[in-house]
Amino acid sequence: MRRILVLCLPLAALPACRKDGGRPVPGVVVVDRSNGALPELRALRVAPGQIALDGRLDEPVWRRTGTTDAFVSTGSGAPEPGSRVQAAAWVAWDDERLYVAARIEEPDPVAGCDPAARDPHVWERSSGLELMLQPGDPGDNREYYEIQIDPGRALWTTAFDDYNRPITDGPDGRRFGHQEWDPAIESGVRIDAGAGNWTVEFAIPWADVRSTRVPVPPRAGDAWRMNFYSFRDGQADALAWSPIRGEGNFHFAGRFGRVIFDGGS
Repeated sequence: MRRILVLCLPLAALPACRKDGGRPVPGVVVVDRSNGALPELRALRVAPGQIALDGRLDEPVWRRTGTTDAFVSTGSGAPEPGSRVQAAAWVAWDDERLYVAARIEEPDPVAGCDPAARDPHVWERSSGLELMLQPGDPGDNREYYEIQIDPGRALWTTAFDDYNRPITDGPDGRRFGHQEWDPAIESGVRIDAGAGNWTVEFAIPWADVRSTRVPVPPRAGDAWRMNFYSFRDGQADALAWSPIRGEGNFHFAGRFGRVIFDGGS
């Protein structure tokens, strides 16, 4: 069962659509990743109960754990000041769950999907945050997961055996990966119209993550591959933690960044 909490501040305060691009995420370093080096971050190990999944990002954990810094152009890796989805993400963990938080400096986020629907096409209809997750650090594309969440509570989740595989056609349309994967994600979203951003926190139970190659949950010191994307307008406007640099699409695990699970708390 997915539990979702959404907090929305008054929409009357929503700024007009920006025509001159976005604005940096406050307190987040703007980086240039055009050299092609894979980014890394260290995910702080926390005690259970230290994170309230309400979208506020006010727990001390998020100030102490590793951050992606500012997302960059999905292609070149350079800063993209014209994008309207400037973002950064943070990662933490405990023995039960993986925790992800993100802030997207988007003053007019689009929530175009029904939050009660199973696997709506968030990437087509909404603003969103996307997580690609591959257990371990194998340098290939086997066994990875995809999660998308939009500012209006909608979730899309799937699991893949290999690069963009399987993709099948059925009576309900095209299916991407194993969409029957339905992790018990708990999440919170907060839309702050006055500040012109939205924030999200979500947790994935380790019990819902499978790997034939590495232990789950991870051990302190283990590295897993992840990538993050912020997007809107059918992904015509999108940013990434680790840029693709012409190597495939958003699913190419060879370009995912490394998250190292820190044993400290």
